[in-house]
Parts: sequence; structure tokens; C-alpha cells
Amino acid sequence: VGRGEDPGGGVAELDTEYRKKWDALVIKLEVIERDVVSGSEVLHWVTHFPYPMYSRDYVYVRRYSVDPENNVMVLVSRAVEHPSVPESPEFVRVRSYESQMVIRPHKSFDENGFDYLLTYSDNPQTVFPRYCVSWMVSSGMPDFLEKLHMATLKAKNMEIKVKDYISAKPLEMSSESKATAQSPELKNEGSCGPARIEYA
Repeated sequence: VGRGEDPGGGVAELDTEYRKKWDALVIKLEVIERDVVSGSEVLHWVTHFPYPMYSRDYVYVRRYSVDPENNVMVLVSRAVEHPSVPESPEFVRVRSYESQMVIRPHKSFDENGFDYLLTYSDNPQTVFPRYCVSWMVSSGMPDFLEKLHMATLKAKNMEIKVKDYISAKPLEMSSESKATAQSPELKNEGSCGPARIEYA
């Protein structure tokens, strides 16, 4: 749970190209597939882990929703498998991962001030010594949130705003339409298919 006096932090999380600039732990971060109907994206994320551990890679689906009526943004992610991203011997694949972030601005998404709630869990396929766990709790997560905060400030200066993501999101469709519609992007061979990335 946190509170900020700057514009919403969702922008710094959603913009993959921008995250590569502000998050020094990112080795690779790219969108593998997009579903224009649901707005879901499948991403491949490779991140440094502390020495002497191998770097970890994640394949996950994420989806965000902005509810202007209730003035809230929700960003959810969970691990999936995708035929375009087989496991690599260079990295340890994290198969269990979930994240939810809820952002509520004090006034509007383009004005300063917001509250957020972040829940996160993953299984990095290792047992951490007690001192590592202590570091992650006392320094790792606060350090990440500070970087996210600074990235949000810079995004404001670069005029990247949540409204850019609101206007880019496809129109909502009924669940019946979603079940029958399939975007051309999803018809490619090796695709997850709409059922796989329908929700995060």
C-alpha cells in the first residue's frame, strides 16, 4: 500500500520501452502478442537476479482496465506459456507469478496525487538465504517503488499520460462478441489464441 504526490504510476509500468530505460534490472522486455479485442498482452521479461544466481525469465499475460467513473486503474498479470518463447538454458523460467496493482488518483489521472495497492507473488525456483529475504523486504521492494516513483515523475515531464492508454484501449464488447471475435493477430500460427489471453 502506498501514496504518492505525483501522477499515476501505471504509465511507468505499462510502457515497456520506457521501463527498459528506468529499470536497470531489465535484460529483455517485449510484447510477444496482443489481443485487440480484450486488450490483453503476452510479454517476455528477463531480469537480473543477485549474483551468483542465474537471471530469471517470465512469460506472462497482462491486462489493464481504467474505470473513469470510479476513478480507478487496475493492472493484473499472471504467468502463462507461449509457443513463441520456449525455455532457454541461459535463464531460469518462473512459472508461478501473479501481480495486481490498483491505482486511485486523489482527483484525476492527469493531476498530482494517487494511492496504490500492489500485491505480488512468484516462485523464483530457488531457496533464498534469510539475509536475502531480509534484503528484499527491507531494500529490494522499496528500491523498486522509488525507481517507479522517479520514472513516473520523468514520464510527467515527457508528457506520457494515462489518458494516452485510455484512448488506445479497444472498445469494450459484450462477452458474447468476445467469444466469437478473433483479431487477425491471433490467427497467426503459434499463437496462444483468444481463450489463452482473454484475461490476466
